[in-house]
Order: sequence, then structure tokens, then C-alpha cells
Amino acid sequence: MSSLTAESSDSGSVAETARVPHGDAGPSPSLAVVEAIADLAGVDSTDLPEEGVILNEHVDLDALNALVAGRADADVDVSLTVAGYAVRVGPETAVARRSEN
Repeated sequence: MSSLTAESSDSGSVAETARVPHGDAGPSPSLAVVEAIADLAGVDSTDLPEEGVILNEHVDLDALNALVAGRADADVDVSLTVAGYAVRVGPETAVARRSEN
């Protein structure tokens, strides 16, 4: 399950952020990224390719999962940009953000 929030900046733009927890009984880190971006895009995660977002064109999914999964005791933070979305993947959550003017 994800959470979607909106924040205003001093420049007047609205930044939206979606957080999706991963690990334990939840999705893999890469799937959490897909779900977070889908939330921001307002589509089902299976429809992201139609929106021009194909995660494995931006990052090796197996490498991302291996780097982040099961590392709750480590200080792991992976940042990447995917089709206009800034994404951060930590040991417990994936966070996607986009700005709209």
C-alpha cells in the first residue's frame, strides 16, 4: 500500500510524493518503485509502459533488489531518475517524486 502526498514549494510548484514500503510481506524494492511511479502517474502499475515508463530501461532490477532488499540494518539509499520521476530507494521504502508547475 502506498501513500501519496502533495507539497507546495516557495516557487509555487507542487511536488507530489508517493511512498511504497517494500520487504517483509510487501513487494520487492523494484516493484515498490513501479507502484510509487504508477501512483504519481495515476495509472495501474501494469499500464506504466503505455505511459512511457519502463523501469528496466533505467536500472537493472535484479541488482536494485539485491542491493536494497533485506538491508534494514544498513545505511542503503539508491537514487535514480526514471522518465521525469526522482526516485529514492532505501532499506524499507521506495519514494518517487515529480514536480509540476
